[in-house]
Amino acid sequence: MSVQTNDSIDLRAIFRKVLSMWWLFGIVTAISVAAAVWYVKTTPRQYEVYGVMLMSDQKRNSFGGRSEEFIKGASYLRENTELEDEVTVLMSFTNILNTIQQLDFGITYYEERNFLEKEVYENKPFIVRLDTGLQVTGVHVHVIPDMAAGNYRVVAKGEYVTMFNPALQMAVDDYVKKLDIDQVTPIGQPFRSPYLNFNITFDPKGEYSKDVKYMFIPASDRDVAAYYRSKTSTSPQSDASNIITISSAGQDIKKEKDFVNTLMQTYIKSEQDKQNEKGKKTISFIDQQLDLSTENLQTAEGNLQNVQTTAGGLVGSASDRGAAVFNDLSRLKDEQGRARSKLEYLSELISHMSGDDGGTPSTISAANISSPALNNLIDQYNRDVNDLATRRLSERQQSAPTIALARRVQTEKNQIIQSSQDAKRGAQLELDEVSQRVSQLEYQLNQLPSSSRQVSIATRKYDLNASINTYLMEKRYEAEIAVNSDQVDKYVVDPARVRDGGPSSPSKRTSFGLALAVGLLLPLLFILIRDFFDDRITDLEELKRLSPIPVLSTIPRSKLKRISQEDSRSVLAEGFRTARINLQFLNAEMARQVIGLTSSTSGEGKTFCSVNLATVMALGNKRTLLVDADMRRPQVHDRLGIDLGQGFSTLLTGEVSLMDVVRPTDIPGLDVITAGPLPPNPLELFETPRLAELIREMRGRYDQVIFDASPMGIVSEFKVLVQHLDLTLYVVRQGHTRRAMLRPVNELYRSEKLRKIDLLLNDVKAGDGYGYAYDPK
Repeated sequence: MSVQTNDSIDLRAIFRKVLSMWWLFGIVTAISVAAAVWYVKTTPRQYEVYGVMLMSDQKRNSFGGRSEEFIKGASYLRENTELEDEVTVLMSFTNILNTIQQLDFGITYYEERNFLEKEVYENKPFIVRLDTGLQVTGVHVHVIPDMAAGNYRVVAKGEYVTMFNPALQMAVDDYVKKLDIDQVTPIGQPFRSPYLNFNITFDPKGEYSKDVKYMFIPASDRDVAAYYRSKTSTSPQSDASNIITISSAGQDIKKEKDFVNTLMQTYIKSEQDKQNEKGKKTISFIDQQLDLSTENLQTAEGNLQNVQTTAGGLVGSASDRGAAVFNDLSRLKDEQGRARSKLEYLSELISHMSGDDGGTPSTISAANISSPALNNLIDQYNRDVNDLATRRLSERQQSAPTIALARRVQTEKNQIIQSSQDAKRGAQLELDEVSQRVSQLEYQLNQLPSSSRQVSIATRKYDLNASINTYLMEKRYEAEIAVNSDQVDKYVVDPARVRDGGPSSPSKRTSFGLALAVGLLLPLLFILIRDFFDDRITDLEELKRLSPIPVLSTIPRSKLKRISQEDSRSVLAEGFRTARINLQFLNAEMARQVIGLTSSTSGEGKTFCSVNLATVMALGNKRTLLVDADMRRPQVHDRLGIDLGQGFSTLLTGEVSLMDVVRPTDIPGLDVITAGPLPPNPLELFETPRLAELIREMRGRYDQVIFDASPMGIVSEFKVLVQHLDLTLYVVRQGHTRRAMLRPVNELYRSEKLRKIDLLLNDVKAGDGYGYAYDPK
């Protein structure tokens, strides 16, 4: 990443690089938008359907008030389950499976047009009915009807295809390793194959296009239920609300609406059936008692008629004392019957609760119990039993709360048994007391005349059975009213409808927004990553940040390798003329006659700049001498098209004089000294006193002397040569020189060991800072 010398991020530099690569943003954005268009066009529309349902309303009943206020003892017909538990039952696999079994979802139909596969629910191209034998599932079965030929072709292929039993609507532990069905069958006849058998009905008026692919996918109700359970969600309206929203998304609006509406109705019916079942148990118990009471009443009525006939119709001839005894005895017999019925109920309750259920306990009725404490305990027990059954139905493995609830149910069960035993002892005492009083009155009644006594006894038995029968009939009517009038406190608030009135996916806004984000962020990320890992100097501004050394000028990128007289008006020549002018007129008080060009390493254009800078100076009527002082990899002679011959190396050894090695060039005013024969150790030649003498002689003969020196970052000869130079030009090549290569020369400049130095930025692309004027910083 572009950083300053203090390693801070330079946002302006990043912004300039982003602007310089605007074309990349355009290309990536165009591609991403095209991909978004393709995605929107080829992806099936998904619609989110939702319904609103009230899960609990404890204040509502059929009569405008609480049922407990209308019928005493009917509280067992109601529950107060937590919302979370009720939602768990609603979304349980059992409830969703019951919903799917009411809908025709086992076969899913598809049509493919222009590479877009779409589910078909209402206007099915044909109707498929699977046989009851084992069938493959989860595989695309292609149907190609040919109405003109009177047949249809079935194609189905796959590997390791699972199978299911349509009769049981569940998967089996079997699969087809390789399914390859391609078979033609006459229309009207069932399709038969080893793994797929069905009857298919085509629309005789239907038009089947060859450009449309028709297919269906068979699946078991259990698989469909599992799929819908995974994609259906619920959410409460608020934390304090019992109203929830049920949502499901799919390709066909009508299909999703049917599922959500049927799911809500199935749950309501299940709750109503469960509530009615409790009432039916109560009615069944009353019917048993009523049958026995009716039989006793008929017997008592016959006995009374016989006694009255024998007594000669004497019914009201008993004395006042006999009448009083008879009335008291009748009243006590009623109490005795109620006490005995209560005792029998408590005995049955204790026997039922003491038995081993072997599973989830069942609820019990609180009829014939006058103890408020025991009634409340039974109500709490029934609520916890229903809650436990709900949790065990929805959980594959019992959770810690479920285990704790089961323990609480067992504790409540023990408490009910203990309380019932206490109540039974009290009922037994009550029955014994009433029976003793009945015996006393019967003794008194036996003292009456025989005929009067017999009529009184028969009348008393008849009245007793009649009152019991009337009481039971009243209770049965009350129970019937409670069952038929009481409704569950759950209902549909809003039937299913489409959310936002349109498809939820693919969203055009989201797709195109994401495409634009990718079109902007992906190129930006590419630029940042490339800039982070690519530590090469990319432009003039970055060079100015990385180095405190002044930049003399920039040299534009050009196909020309060397400036000639014919190319004097080229962009390359203009760049070097700018460098020459900056050398001559800026800081004119400094001597800039002897100039050396160096760089960090080879390949940065040091020789290229030396040759062309010398050429421009010569074309500017300056007597110029170009010296190839790079005795490691000399290249000046190749640039000028001359042989290496004798040169600077032989001159330093003293074998020849200066003018013996000077050669003219095709540019008037420009002479050159090649590197000469390459010595084994160039550093030893540079350290001789001969170097200073030669440079003094060169100053006297030429206006400008240009040394093409060896790279500073590789060899040491330049460190000797620089002591005799008026100015050093350090060549930096755009896109080639690495940032770390500037650190040594920057340290030399900061430590003032190398002050007479300027930077020359070479190979600058158009628009990246070409034409930059001298900035001494």
